[in-house]
Amino acid sequence: MSHHHHHHQASLVVAYLLLIFLGFFGIHRFYVGRTISGIVYLFTGGIFGIGYIVDFFLLPSLVCHYNNKHHDHTTVIVSPAPVVYQSGSQHYAPYQPQPYYAQQPIQPQQQYYQQPYQQQQYQPQPYQPNSPQYQP
Repeated sequence: MSHHHHHHQASLVVAYLLLIFLGFFGIHRFYVGRTISGIVYLFTGGIFGIGYIVDFFLLPSLVCHYNNKHHDHTTVIVSPAPVVYQSGSQHYAPYQPQPYYAQQPIQPQQQYYQQPYQQQQYQPQPYQPNSPQYQP
């Protein structure tokens, strides 16, 4: 015999009605699954009225959290991996991906770096429109 707990879908309207009329007793907290804080509200008068007022702002998120926790409507689609066949193969065997092995990086040739870099002074050049560097 299996025991399934069927939780209700919490309604924001019902939660606000419970808060307005029975909020000092924490009944709205029991309604959204907050049993411990509901007991605290029950014995403290809604935490001396402060929690009662705060819950007018918190109630939408409490209802949303309850509904998401107990009524997750996520759909998971499971499909098999596609079978890809190699063209030109006599036997129509599925394509098997081959492992890829990365090569070690090629070390730069030392001859390029043997001479230390010497910064040269910038020399502005006059504009020459017929110069090859300005030709399209």
